[in-house]
Amino acid sequence: MGDYGTIHNNTLIQGYKPCRIGHNAWIGQNSIINATSELTIGNNCGVGVDSKIWTHAFYGELLLGCRIAVGIPDFESKPGAVKIGDDFWGIGQITISPGIEIGNKVIALTNSVITRNVPDNTIVGGIPAKPIAIDGEFRAYNDLSENEKYELMKKFAVQFSELKPVKIQWDDIIKKVTLGNHEIVINCSENHHDNNPETTYFDVIKRTYTKKHNILEREFMNFILSYRARFVPE
Repeated sequence: MGDYGTIHNNTLIQGYKPCRIGHNAWIGQNSIINATSELTIGNNCGVGVDSKIWTHAFYGELLLGCRIAVGIPDFESKPGAVKIGDDFWGIGQITISPGIEIGNKVIALTNSVITRNVPDNTIVGGIPAKPIAIDGEFRAYNDLSENEKYELMKKFAVQFSELKPVKIQWDDIIKKVTLGNHEIVINCSENHHDNNPETTYFDVIKRTYTKKHNILEREFMNFILSYRARFVPE
């Protein structure tokens, strides 16, 4: 499991195959995360309360010719491995069936039962889950420009300073926000790079940061992680 992950109470994680959970994960209480077959969850993923991710389905008797056999470890069957891409958000009480692959930037609405693969940047919902349009649009995310991202990071910095008094500077020409005494620098442009070894650099375009373990870095990360922005270490 990566950095800044949260697994809430009464969640069961079980199985005997590799289970990999990326950075900035949030798994709600009373969930079941099963790794009887391999399970991979990407970076920046949220799984709401009372959810279930299954990587196997075997109980029906083979001698009777049961047609549902997924992820059996010692018998030829359909693969049960589940792969979830980056930036997945299952709002709550979702179920993911064995053998499913979910793309990046997918939102699964409450009570979704996902029984088929889901492509990138899609909203799904229902039983079984299928693409759902919100305000006439099936995409889960819009593409923001550099300027839009820069203006949001300025706003987040101001909100952070209201909770923790800290000096803020920004440069509208190169789209850079600085917090404190250069403990944190947030670059919002592809064309600007810094190399001060003492500074935590957040790259908004790549969504990465250089981890320096300073106090302001940790406080800022905890502030933005809930819904504002998420970064993974380089």
